[in-house]
Amino acid sequence: MPFARFLLSKLDATKNHPVSSSNIATINSNSTVSSPLTLLHIVIMSDSNNVEVAVSEARKAYASQITPPSSPVPGERPTVDDLFFDTKDDAELTESIKAVEKRLSYVVSKLEEEALKINVPPPLPEVPENLPIHKPHAYPCRSTNLSLPAHPSKWPQGPVMLRPTPKSNTKIRGIRYVNSFDYKDYAGFCAGCILPINTGAEAAGKSLVIDFETKYFVGTLLMRIKEAPAAEEENQTSESYFDGKKRRFQAIIKGRFKEELPMSHCVTGQIFDRPTGKLPAKWIVSSGIRFFSILAPQLEASIDGNEPKFLAPLAATAHSVLQNEIEENEGQEQQYCTTGKSEEEKEQLFNYTLYAGATDLEEPVEEPPASSDRSILPGVPGFSPPNNAKSSITSRQKTRKKCMNSVSSKKLEDPRFVTNKEYCFEFYQHLLLFGKDGLAIDMGMPVGKISMAQPLNGQPIKCMAAVKTANAGLEPLWSFDIWHE
Repeated sequence: MPFARFLLSKLDATKNHPVSSSNIATINSNSTVSSPLTLLHIVIMSDSNNVEVAVSEARKAYASQITPPSSPVPGERPTVDDLFFDTKDDAELTESIKAVEKRLSYVVSKLEEEALKINVPPPLPEVPENLPIHKPHAYPCRSTNLSLPAHPSKWPQGPVMLRPTPKSNTKIRGIRYVNSFDYKDYAGFCAGCILPINTGAEAAGKSLVIDFETKYFVGTLLMRIKEAPAAEEENQTSESYFDGKKRRFQAIIKGRFKEELPMSHCVTGQIFDRPTGKLPAKWIVSSGIRFFSILAPQLEASIDGNEPKFLAPLAATAHSVLQNEIEENEGQEQQYCTTGKSEEEKEQLFNYTLYAGATDLEEPVEEPPASSDRSILPGVPGFSPPNNAKSSITSRQKTRKKCMNSVSSKKLEDPRFVTNKEYCFEFYQHLLLFGKDGLAIDMGMPVGKISMAQPLNGQPIKCMAAVKTANAGLEPLWSFDIWHE
């Protein structure tokens, strides 16, 4: 019977089709097989390890509905021909079978084109080994949420120290060199309570950066303080980022937003947990506030009260703001095997796949022309970005600051920080002094240097940004404390 031979050939051909074993149809000798196509379907849905079993069981089931031409010799196993082939050749039946064969052949060819193209998804990869989820100095440590940091004698870069702000939801993924994704436990540092500061004189690729994540943002921080002692003396060079610049401090944050946020809702500045201490003379304070209000017209300043604050629009206050489109195949959520992982670990894996971190923070940061697709200005409703490609960097910065201060004053819902772009924020200044004599502000002549020890009342200054929410007030985009002994 040609049909049987054809069917068996198709059954044998399915051995190499890697389809999921979870879809194997169960069939036994008591099952009723309605058609040869059912048999073929059973085998198609089996995998390479079980195909022989499936074929064997299917043959048994089909054979149970056929009466063999003769009983096999006792002690001998019936052959396939004994079970499937009629000794009498009927010409009419043969023609009918050929027609069925032709029809089935067409069906099988379609199955091979469509159904048999099933691809079994590869097994989920294990959690990347370079994620410091369980390392001794991983975030959080036992000191992470303490209000006061470790004693200054334990600060590897005293008299200054950097750490994530306690209870700010700024979680540290790890510390690494800027050109590597290999997180390490660097001597004296801890992702939970003591983070590295760069001097600006690090050899290329040897700046230490910090990958972090919050509820709204995932990114990387590079901080430079001119007066800070070196984190790794062996990686210092004779040339510095600060050479030829007035500035003494720089912070670059680059990363992605996890949800869309109106730019007018996002702020940066200083917030404190308790009242200020003894302030300088009133005229000095008033002059300082007026001075900073000129630089940041939307400055919210509140010195009195239990929680003093100085806040200004993020998009208008940062010295440089850039955006980059993220390619479609970048930042796609990678699935990992999370069996046995906690919800916190799963969140960390999600953030890691969303943004692995920046590796180009040592490259110069420059305010883009207003009309460039790297500028945030083309997204401002009703604003026609000027063609200022030939203008100075300072002129470009002023254009953005003026525009974004206007956006903030009107509390516009657009433009927004979106999730499919990478954003870079650069902050720098020359007024703050971090020397051994104590934290101070250099106001120039005739005021001179003003010590910040008493006004701060034992509190750190911050490198922070936050979003104003209707229900929770300020929620951090990132927040780091800079302490001085």
